[in-house]
Amino acid sequence: MIKKTFKYIAAAILITCSFTFVACGNQKADKGVFVTKWDNYYEGSNIKFYYEGADNPNLQKLRTKYDLDEVVKDSKDDFEKSIKLMNWVNSKMKYSKSSLSTKKDALTILKEAENNNTLSDKDFNIVYSQSAASLGIFARRGEFRVKNSQADGEDSYFKVCEVWSDKYNKWIMLDVVNNSFMESNGVPLSAIEVLNSQLAGVNTQGVKNKEKYIKKLKPYMYSYSIEIDNNIYGMPKSNSFITYINGEQLPEIRIEGDIIRPTIFVKNDTLFNKSPRIIQQEQNAQKDKMPTLIFSKNNSENKKDGDNEIILNGAAFMDSANIEGYYISIDNMEWMEVKSYFTFSLKEGENNIRFSLDGKKLIREVIIEYKK
Repeated sequence: MIKKTFKYIAAAILITCSFTFVACGNQKADKGVFVTKWDNYYEGSNIKFYYEGADNPNLQKLRTKYDLDEVVKDSKDDFEKSIKLMNWVNSKMKYSKSSLSTKKDALTILKEAENNNTLSDKDFNIVYSQSAASLGIFARRGEFRVKNSQADGEDSYFKVCEVWSDKYNKWIMLDVVNNSFMESNGVPLSAIEVLNSQLAGVNTQGVKNKEKYIKKLKPYMYSYSIEIDNNIYGMPKSNSFITYINGEQLPEIRIEGDIIRPTIFVKNDTLFNKSPRIIQQEQNAQKDKMPTLIFSKNNSENKKDGDNEIILNGAAFMDSANIEGYYISIDNMEWMEVKSYFTFSLKEGENNIRFSLDGKKLIREVIIEYKK
């Protein structure tokens, strides 16, 4: 039954679920939530990204304390600065796959590093992105994913950073942990370019065994995600991600522990290629052609321990704002008018969610299969 109740939806697409996954290698999961139809890809360009600025007092402190201007001195361009900075991060930090990230900003992570503690890939990318931002370089943290990520546990992702280069007028991917980057015909590549290439014809700089490195990275060429809000300090402006899926693959819904990963799925990589300078100027963006469904986990206070019921909240947005007055049909039932939000439970098996503006014409449709 659809209930017209809702607690909170962030200002972006939230697609989440509440259950536990068991890591089982590179196998297909036989339990969980699976998308079998997703006529709900975002196709607009009205999403504003947020980046950390060098004027932040904490970033100024980071820049001064570690004399980062000295680290990148005599650099010929912004890309050379970025490479020198990556070398510096690796000189300050030791990586371990088993390390758990407990600190959220560069200053506290680097303090941990001073005690000779090993650190996680997340820690490396936070230190790098904030150090770059302190020097006025636009930076963002990204993540490649494997397919069937419900079955792959902690090995389901590969974290990287990207920096904006005015020299090349593009984003450039840096694998900070491995102190490396990729290029083609002498031009460094963005993460999206790496994903679209499926690692064919790319040259890897900074690693000794290139074949082994490519083989390791290959399984992660299913999707790539970036955060809308790349700020660590201050009040969050968005808690959501944009995820690009290469080819004809379907999206995958995933949650790690209690962490909700709200995600906007796209098939077009335009949002990933935009200059942060253009986005900040908020130049005239084209209006969205149609609304997009929004889903989020319902954190029911009445749920009992061991209860594996998954309750989803739903809404719709267009031009970066939630809309009011539309129609929803669950499992092909009659259209129900919704003022703002709706709530429904996933039943075992297929769950069909349809969206209409007038209760007649179908605009969006999602089918989610739940296997207990």
